[in-house]
Amino acid sequence: MLPSLVGCAHTVTGSARQAARAVEILPTEDDVTATVGNTLSTFGFRPFIGNVEILPDGYRTEADATPIACIAVTDTAPRIVYEPAPVLEAARQSYFNWDAGVDISGADAAVVRLSTADAARATFASFVRRWQQCDGVSVVKRPWGQTKSEIDADVSEVSEANMVLSATARTHGRRNVQAATYERAIGVRADTIVEVSLAITPQGERQPTAPTPAVRLVQVMLDKVG
Repeated sequence: MLPSLVGCAHTVTGSARQAARAVEILPTEDDVTATVGNTLSTFGFRPFIGNVEILPDGYRTEADATPIACIAVTDTAPRIVYEPAPVLEAARQSYFNWDAGVDISGADAAVVRLSTADAARATFASFVRRWQQCDGVSVVKRPWGQTKSEIDADVSEVSEANMVLSATARTHGRRNVQAATYERAIGVRADTIVEVSLAITPQGERQPTAPTPAVRLVQVMLDKVG
């Protein structure tokens, strides 16, 4: 989820051939802007590139988030959900727009390449089952393990069509944390899984579309897989 965007991006180097392939599947600023309908920029931050170790690792146990299994829906490409899979390479990038009046204020995109297409499909199938089980669940997140900073993330609208899985997560803090809405989507093609999270502003929520911008951006990424 987009709160993980805060901080400086960096690159963890891996095999040059593998890393280049994953990073090429990430959407460009132009891809994101054309898909979501307003400008989003990396502001010069470089993508994270490497293996499973570059994926976010903020939630690992029930002490961090409850139920921990549903963190796969609320957050973009958590490391814990990909560690059991035969990951060859990964890349992720964040995009921002803090201007007033935009529909979408931020995005996370991630690309994970697995050892085989069969492994990618099996991993995606496990995500479908997990997301469906999390539909209607409220996930209690404790950033940095602190109960005083608990955030509730309500999962809804889980749907799967044409090998693309989507959902909505609405967060609200218990201690003066501003409510937020995120569109999530994940897709698979060949040996590659791609993920997207979009931060939807109140104005953006008033303009529902189908397919959602997150689904459309996943489709843009999947088209780069070949």
